[in-house]
Amino acid sequence: MRSRAAPLRPDMRYHLPDHISFGLFGERAVLLDAVADRYYLLAGPDADFLAGVANPVPADRLAARGLLARGAGQAIVPVEARERTASALEARGRVARMSACEVGGHRLEASLTLRFRGLSPTIERWRRLRARRSDPAGRSSQAGGVGDLARGYAKARLYVPARRRCVPDSLALMRCLWRRGHDAELYFGVRLAPFAAHCWVQKGDLLLSDPLDIVREFTPVFRL
Repeated sequence: MRSRAAPLRPDMRYHLPDHISFGLFGERAVLLDAVADRYYLLAGPDADFLAGVANPVPADRLAARGLLARGAGQAIVPVEARERTASALEARGRVARMSACEVGGHRLEASLTLRFRGLSPTIERWRRLRARRSDPAGRSSQAGGVGDLARGYAKARLYVPARRRCVPDSLALMRCLWRRGHDAELYFGVRLAPFAAHCWVQKGDLLLSDPLDIVREFTPVFRL
């Protein structure tokens, strides 16, 4: 297997569009197109180019498909996440008080935004909300630990009569954290055999939205 530990950028004439991100899976790559709300599996020279271990010949082909853009911009590097070593939902500790009304309201907003505006506009909206709401230097010391809040969200979520779906639930959890001055990272990840996609929230190596076994097999392809 060819090494992908130190990606090189053999051609700086191309960049990743803002709505494209990817992860590496050995000799293959999976891209997420947030505008199309679609995953692409690439192999051979196309995947090698994204990994930085091949000549830039495939770049024109990827650009023609809208998966790369010409000129300077976002670097062509894969999404990476710290390995999850613990889950807040599987740890004992304080359960922060959080109301079902708050959780349900954020969950409804996320679901409606995804449904009527689509994935890419939803991501952009949440980026703007993060810039306005996140205040890790201020309120976080008074709002309890991030693990406590994750457990509080999970408890309140039990009383919200909406089907569990990983994307709107993860977006709602992020909103609840931001309101209390905490930040975290939201990831989309996939597994290949069989193919499946999942969304989760983590802070450092602490998983906030799921038990460890749920996320263990997924490799990130997008980070918010």
